Amino acid sequence: MGTKKILVVTALAFLVLQACQNPSKKTMKQSKVIDSAIASDVFTDTSGYSRGADMSIFFKEAALESMMELELGKIAEVKTTNKMVKRFAKKSVKDHTKLMTKLKLLAENKKIALPATLPQKDIDHIAEIKKLPEPEFNKHYIGMMVKNHLKTLDLFKAAASSGDSPLENFAINTLRSLEAHYKEATNIQNRLQR
Repeated sequence: MGTKKILVVTALAFLVLQACQNPSKKTMKQSKVIDSAIASDVFTDTSGYSRGADMSIFFKEAALESMMELELGKIAEVKTTNKMVKRFAKKSVKDHTKLMTKLKLLAENKKIALPATLPQKDIDHIAEIKKLPEPEFNKHYIGMMVKNHLKTLDLFKAAASSGDSPLENFAINTLRSLEAHYKEATNIQNRLQR
């Protein structure tokens, strides 16, 4: 019986503390939109590509992931004053620009069309992220980079054993850079959470 009372008192104390914070309605609305986007996994699911799958799936998913990282990186370069986040964004833009150039060339050689733009849901999500205050933006941006790089690493690891030599070479040569991005984003995320 005593344990139940402690749990109830703890829960009530938590609710009171949360109510005292009283964030602005605008911030709450933005956070809800962004949280629901993360919860519903708004971004393109790159888990569909595996050995023997249609190569066009890899090209589409790799292009969309890189386009998203380029767009967010460009925004972060301008929006943030955090040196770690700014440096990561700059490196990400540079590396993903190179990746896209190589991906386009390889896709062209294989006569595979790449998407020209991001899906509307991603464009809408980017618009919401832009509205966040800088500290929230930094955490959200880096959190997305950790999550997206995990997906991208899985995608490229599958392509590295696709059975298609040019695609395998491209994937293998790109993995080192993607792994470095993931590691750096994870380190920054840990520092931002302190």
